[in-house]
Amino acid sequence: MKSFRRFLAIGLAAGIAAAAAVPMDAEAAGAKSIDTGITQEVYAAGQYENWDGVSTVAQFADKDGQLAFAFKKGSKIKVVKTKSGKVKKKLNLKMKGDIFGTVVCDSDGYFYAVTGKTNTGDDTSKETVFITKYDAKGTLIKTVGDDGRSSLADYYDDSFNTKEPFAAGTCDAAVNGDYVAVNYGRHMYSGHQSNSVWIIDKNTMQTVRPDGFTNYESHSFGQRVVSYAGGFAFMSEGDCYDRAFTFSAADPAGNTYIDESPIFDFWVEKGTFDKYDMYILNDNFAHIGNISALNDGNISFVAASAKSMSEKAKSQREQIFIQIFDPTKSLSDKSAYITSGDRSGIAGKNGDEKKTNYGVKWLTKYSKGSVSDPQAVTDGKGNTIVLYERYDDSYNYLGVYAIKVNAKGSVVKKATRVSKSAHLNSCETPIYSGGYVYWCGNKDGYSAAKKIIVYKLKL
Repeated sequence: MKSFRRFLAIGLAAGIAAAAAVPMDAEAAGAKSIDTGITQEVYAAGQYENWDGVSTVAQFADKDGQLAFAFKKGSKIKVVKTKSGKVKKKLNLKMKGDIFGTVVCDSDGYFYAVTGKTNTGDDTSKETVFITKYDAKGTLIKTVGDDGRSSLADYYDDSFNTKEPFAAGTCDAAVNGDYVAVNYGRHMYSGHQSNSVWIIDKNTMQTVRPDGFTNYESHSFGQRVVSYAGGFAFMSEGDCYDRAFTFSAADPAGNTYIDESPIFDFWVEKGTFDKYDMYILNDNFAHIGNISALNDGNISFVAASAKSMSEKAKSQREQIFIQIFDPTKSLSDKSAYITSGDRSGIAGKNGDEKKTNYGVKWLTKYSKGSVSDPQAVTDGKGNTIVLYERYDDSYNYLGVYAIKVNAKGSVVKKATRVSKSAHLNSCETPIYSGGYVYWCGNKDGYSAAKKIIVYKLKL
């Protein structure tokens, strides 16, 4: 219940001048804060319980690998480029639709904004998600739209198209070579929720997908995509089809793909699906983090979850874990995983399937308090830098913590508090550039009219 705990913690902090308990982790010199002078509340709109929202401030790397960020301002999208975290340049992009998703940038300096517009009618062919291309000066080049069929199998009827984009999930995008990929949550005309993957050729601005490639998880409460090999790697947090963190990949250039594979399953009470009890089914005792493509071709995945795949999950505190694996191998086989640690129990949508997960390395084991906002980014040298927030048992905020894990899965920098006052940018991925990890946030949390702070961390 990350969102509930975060806002409750802020309310308590405003009314009670109480000192937070000192954590048992190491203490670092801390992340440097850079005030951008830009007033904008940084939070994930629509975030609730265990599902993602869409951050009001998208953060991404520009053509030089420097941090850039973007947010909606009226009918425009304001893009801010930085150098070493300090504001360097501002651009205004004409926005298509009225729902902000995210922005990414390619190596030539072109920007791609993902936006949406809810269809209040019942015309299932109406385009509701858009990718707009702009040049380095912010001039609009072209917009392409999609109705939500971009990764559906042919046997799904039009009721599975996108009615409301970026709902009960997030909007994540990546650029690789000639392609842009989006993985987002949405409500369908059927009334149900799922993810959708959309890949376009950035030169022709046309939809592409490898022959036979489909991607559909329902419900999907968190979505991630990163550049991988010649294409993209995807992760979804599901509660039913599949009830797991599920990995997949697609290479439009090579016309190849890796089928959706559950790598971390969630327990549920037996018979839940038969009872059609969505309240119980929705709770998977977990929160998605980030995937990273490592320089050896492997993938690292970081998230938070209850440890057990049994009824114990209902009373357990979520902990941070990492899985490092070779996606070219069968992910149901132990040999695919670099990290070690087996996890077995009962899962599946009806709570009646025996499951075993491999390569699950737990990075935390807190007996008090809670963890929140698991995030991760690779440093390009095979290391995964893990970030997360901590709260105590009274929901007082303790700060941002960091862990570094090498390509073999060994912890080379143990849990360290790097800031007492910073908050992470929910449902976003940190940016690694020039030896530093960067992210955007509000210094005193998530109350309104706050300045955007760029945080700069060197472990």
